[in-house]
Amino acid sequence: MIKKVNSKMKLSKILQETHAGDVLVLEDGIYQEKIEVWVPQITIRAEHPHKAILTNKDYAHKIMEDNNECNTFRTYTLYIGSNEVCLKDLVIQNEAIPSSIYGQAVALHVDGDEFICDNCIIRSAQDTLFTGPMPADLLQRYQGFYPPQKLIGNPSKQYYNQCLIQGDVDFIFGCATTLFEECTIETIKRNNPNASYVCAPSHPIELPFGYLFHKCKFIGSEPAYLARPWRDYGCAAFIECDMDDHILPEGYNKWNQTNRDKTARFFEYTPSKDLSHRVTWAKILDSTKATKYYAEFIDFLSFIKKK
Repeated sequence: MIKKVNSKMKLSKILQETHAGDVLVLEDGIYQEKIEVWVPQITIRAEHPHKAILTNKDYAHKIMEDNNECNTFRTYTLYIGSNEVCLKDLVIQNEAIPSSIYGQAVALHVDGDEFICDNCIIRSAQDTLFTGPMPADLLQRYQGFYPPQKLIGNPSKQYYNQCLIQGDVDFIFGCATTLFEECTIETIKRNNPNASYVCAPSHPIELPFGYLFHKCKFIGSEPAYLARPWRDYGCAAFIECDMDDHILPEGYNKWNQTNRDKTARFFEYTPSKDLSHRVTWAKILDSTKATKYYAEFIDFLSFIKKK
């Protein structure tokens, strides 16, 4: 069933009356609320591209109604807890910018499996996009604090196609096996003398693939690393991407005083760039190996071939 929704309605209430297979079409406007999706196999799309804006302003140190700090994982504007959800042409944002004032502020948090995000704008500053589940240690730490249905930790596969994702610190992070294809990844101004970080993968060792940025464009004016491992064995690959000069020559950071340079799985094939200054622990691929990596990743992701 196709349901038209306007910004005077509460989208969160409409979702309680939505069923698998439904399509929600959001009319132009600003949807100022915190939204959770628990219905599987639904599509939420804008009637006109980027004219429906989902927005909120929670941030990590904000005191919530339960008198606890919000914590990174409660800051989301939009949370996806069900499988086979598709978002299209939306703007999803967290207004808690800049990060120098607000810290962590998630716009989109996805725990569901076989998730598709097509032609959306996802923007915040620090921790813009969380691709769940949480790392295993956090699933244990937040028992009794975070709702149990959000602490299951099931593996997740996600696909972002032709999206614009904006942020400054670790603004794409998590454990999901995720393909970013032909996306624009923008590092925004941080108001901080330290470099920014695009992604912070935390994939466990048993997952053969983590993040893959394929034919993406990296833009920005702030010096930035492509990735740093949030946990041991974090995995990210960059294949045939276009990178502005704000990406630092070394490319990657090991995360402060850790030894994650010994375990991180970072791969790159960027034929248009001189990669001679990349850190020695990142693996530079040739054309043949990059093609093989992409093909194996698509086979592992599997669900997007059915769409």
